Amino acid sequence: MRKRTKMLTSGLISATLSVPSLAFAVGNNENSNINIELEKNSVILGDTSKVSISFKEKQSANNIILNLSCYDEKLSTTLNYNPENNRYEGEIKFDIDPEYLNVWTIENIVVNSDENAQTLDKNKLKELGVNVDDYKITQEYILSNAVAPANYLKKVSAPVEKLAGNTEYDTAVAVSKKGWPNGSKKVVIVNGDIIADGISATPLAATYEAPLLIVKKDTLPQAINEELKRLRPEEIIVVGGVNTISDSVYNTIKSNTNAKMSRIWGNDRNETSLRIAEKIDKDHDVNTVFISNGFKGDIDALTIAAKAGQDKQPIILTNKSTIPTETYSWMKSESLTNAYFIGGPDTLDTEIIHKMADIAKPASGSIYHNRVYGADRHETNAKVIEKFYTKSDLDAVLVARSDKLADALIAGPLAAKLNSPILITPTDKLSEYHEDNLTQKSANVIYQIGGALSDDVLSKIAYKLSMHNSGDKTVVIDPGHGGADPGAVNKVDQSIKEKDYTLDTSLATAEYLRKNNINVVLTRETDLPSNQKLSLAERSSLSNSINPDLLVSVHFNSYNTVARGIEAFYKYKDRNGGTSKTLASNVLNSVLEKFNLPNRGIKTRVGDDGVTDYYHMIREVNAPAIIIESSFIDNEEDQKLVNTIEKRKLLGTQIGKGIEKTLK
Repeated sequence: MRKRTKMLTSGLISATLSVPSLAFAVGNNENSNINIELEKNSVILGDTSKVSISFKEKQSANNIILNLSCYDEKLSTTLNYNPENNRYEGEIKFDIDPEYLNVWTIENIVVNSDENAQTLDKNKLKELGVNVDDYKITQEYILSNAVAPANYLKKVSAPVEKLAGNTEYDTAVAVSKKGWPNGSKKVVIVNGDIIADGISATPLAATYEAPLLIVKKDTLPQAINEELKRLRPEEIIVVGGVNTISDSVYNTIKSNTNAKMSRIWGNDRNETSLRIAEKIDKDHDVNTVFISNGFKGDIDALTIAAKAGQDKQPIILTNKSTIPTETYSWMKSESLTNAYFIGGPDTLDTEIIHKMADIAKPASGSIYHNRVYGADRHETNAKVIEKFYTKSDLDAVLVARSDKLADALIAGPLAAKLNSPILITPTDKLSEYHEDNLTQKSANVIYQIGGALSDDVLSKIAYKLSMHNSGDKTVVIDPGHGGADPGAVNKVDQSIKEKDYTLDTSLATAEYLRKNNINVVLTRETDLPSNQKLSLAERSSLSNSINPDLLVSVHFNSYNTVARGIEAFYKYKDRNGGTSKTLASNVLNSVLEKFNLPNRGIKTRVGDDGVTDYYHMIREVNAPAIIIESSFIDNEEDQKLVNTIEKRKLLGTQIGKGIEKTLK
């Protein structure tokens, strides 16, 4: 397969951090310091970055090893001790092209000491106060005319693993195999059509670290039967009475396995949830409950099932306004320290909270602040993720369809095992309620549960959750021309080409924005081969596939050697006010703060119909977009202002500041 083009990194970026560290001498409890310095945080394939690490106390080791990881790829470098400056020094060679994410992080530091060799892994470094995120190194990726935008998105997205089959039973098997590849001592079985029982059973399965398998009332699907044989459980717990899972299915399971069999059930779903809670309490002390309406709130309860499973705390199903007497008495006897209410006033009356306030006493805060709900199932799901999954870096996110709940039900115990949320969304679009969560978090892997979700939905989720995209804003910078298309050429010195000036300027813009936690995608990050071009359609297609907040296409003007100045074009629809007009004004004014250029203003240009934008990169790009004509490349006075790389870097920085101001 042809190797993909990479970016040219610019500038020296140094990250230095001093933190408390363990003393390596046995029995020495004094604090010391680790100091880490990286030369670069942005590299290309084959590039190198110098790195040095020092300890306040001199170590007996002649060398240490720094290990980096990028998803499942590994890089390792040996740092040798330099007695002149008391540092361990070396360089990292980025000779591996990762398939996903493109972000290298510190995995561990190995100290090769004869006296006290040890490995400082991520957890140890965290204990020492080292923020591993400060040392992330992005291995940049570039779109070329040989690469479709979809490949770019895959390259800078979190990896997606599909756990799905032809039926929901096959999907349940796929999830079970992923979470329990070596079998399981226990298995919990529910009727896949009775969502409420399955929701209550999720924390039970998680308590036993067991998979959740589904059957029909009167049928044991062959796929489930085969999975039970593979799992070889010692005990199988069936949730539901004979009206939920028949004796015929129960006895078939019993005859096909050597497992101990038992049932948990109640007269209705509310009582079943109580019986499950009692069972959980025998193996794990119950101090918190998650309460939802058993007859109208199954979707709400499903959203919290993975978190309840993670905490090994039960989901209690109630009526809208009343808690069954037996359930209330049991909870009162448990000396609860907290309770959460999943669902709004239409499904859970405030009277329920009043009753629970008498028996559940949080150590801090008020139980009345523990209601979580939204306008619909998607917003409720988003609110649950926001409240209960507060880490910015998640190990995983499980994604399931929201119109058919069996897939999300099946995923509950696996999500609990991974300490990860289940995100539910329509099959053909990403729910807008998830936008904030996705832009504020990253995930190592995305698990697609079931086969119904469109590739577009999964691609958007994986892109937004990538470590590559650290901020909540994304900008596309388009360096005009490139390769066989030089753009404008200076008439006196034909080595001065617009394509080079736009690239220098755009790289500086990208560098400024990335330092300020704004995601940047460049349509090109180096010059193209002399026989290739990057078409306008490829550039706009890349932008539209990413759906950025803004696009800026960087150009330099040319006319008659006399014309001078800077101008910016924006979308015609924003002529009376709008984001692209604001962007054009901010960028132009920012450049003028540092460059004595004639101000040619911000403007629109339309075609013959008087309403359609003339320029492709404004017309065909969905995001607010501008073209900045930075100066006239054929004018001597203008040229003096941008004729060095340092001046063009300053120009790019000022463009970046204008973009940053627009995004605030």
